[in-house]
Amino acid sequence: MKTKTKIDPRVRRTRRILQEALVSLILEKEYSAISIKDLTDRAEVAYITFFRHYNGIDELLMEVLDEGLAELMRHIATLAGQADGSANEVEGKLIFEYIKQKSDLFRILLKSQSVKRIRKAVVQNIATIFQNSCGFLQRPSSIIPANMASNHMATSLLALIEWWLENKLNPPPPQMGKIYEALIIDGTRSAVSSR
Repeated sequence: MKTKTKIDPRVRRTRRILQEALVSLILEKEYSAISIKDLTDRAEVAYITFFRHYNGIDELLMEVLDEGLAELMRHIATLAGQADGSANEVEGKLIFEYIKQKSDLFRILLKSQSVKRIRKAVVQNIATIFQNSCGFLQRPSSIIPANMASNHMATSLLALIEWWLENKLNPPPPQMGKIYEALIIDGTRSAVSSR
């Protein structure tokens, strides 16, 4: 039987410090302008320490974004079943509540064209989640392929998040949940259902 490898608390601490340093630097300047030296100086760790944990800054950023998205999905799965109202509206509300809590993470994702490759991977991850969770995308009679519709939903969600961040997290998450349901879920369901 395979057991989980326990991560040394010092390793976890160093990774967290490097992640926080990267987030703070990206909020100050373009991602492409950040060097490993900038990062290690901000984190107050030795230059060589960075390479004990990561092969490059892209790998660190992808870890930050992956952890944030994984937490978002766990958050939705846990809370959606406990809430009243429309499941899609509740899911949207929970997404935007999480985005509000992690607004720095999403500002990073949406801030710079330099993270285009990473953003593309995030869109693919979100599209996969939509494709697996939205049964209406699998209609064989639809002229819109499921992978195209799920990609549309993922890019639409990121565009909506970007708009919301630019508008100072207004309207509040409950209203954004309704908007998410109407624009992204219902809009795509309607398009997939039409001939």
